[in-house]
Amino acid sequence: MNPEEWLKEEASWQLGKIIDALNAAHTMPFHCAWLERDLGKNYMEMLKGMESLLLMIWSQLNSSSISKIEHQVMVWYGRQKRSQKNILSGYYRLQEYLTEWASSPEAQSYGLSGKWSDYLLFVMAVETNLLTKASSGIISLPARNRETIATLFLSKMQMIYTAEPHQLCTDFFTWLSPFTQESVSLPVFEDDDLRQTKFAAFNVFRKELTKSDQWPSLCGMYLDVLDEIAGKRNEQQEEEKT
Repeated sequence: MNPEEWLKEEASWQLGKIIDALNAAHTMPFHCAWLERDLGKNYMEMLKGMESLLLMIWSQLNSSSISKIEHQVMVWYGRQKRSQKNILSGYYRLQEYLTEWASSPEAQSYGLSGKWSDYLLFVMAVETNLLTKASSGIISLPARNRETIATLFLSKMQMIYTAEPHQLCTDFFTWLSPFTQESVSLPVFEDDDLRQTKFAAFNVFRKELTKSDQWPSLCGMYLDVLDEIAGKRNEQQEEEKT
């Protein structure tokens, strides 16, 4: 494979994951508050920054010389370094947000770490959304509609999980390194200790989520988790009343 073919193949592969994640985030079947917080906005900015360069390079690989592309990459890279919203700083901020979140009482009560998969599990199962409201009885949602929405939501969240920040940035800067002649070290929160919680269905779902490549197939398990958490919360509220 010649350099042009390798560059195009890598750009296409990375673009696929980035575009899928961006599209998923913009077409959620209900309001997702985490996408509007600093962590979510920071993640989206990172994706858009990588997408812009990859699209520019990918579109020119058939018509421009490598030397011309290299010049454009270096101009972009220089501007990136001086930008307040550069991708690398965005990645460091994201890791900082995840580390702070992992220390929160809510995250710790569910045995969650600062890994991307754990954070996504939290926003899916613990934070308030349309489906958790239905499980809690706050709103009424027919079973068929609930399953349809949950299946769609899982498919979109899997796209965001696939565009995991550490791996995505590692691949991106590795792809850039032949042009920049720089290597980038990216810290990551590593914690493979799956802490068991009082939520049996939650524990099982957490394990299956990182093993499965078909999240929509876990719809039934996901809804059981929401019902389990809602049930525990209702029990706690009843105990507090007595």
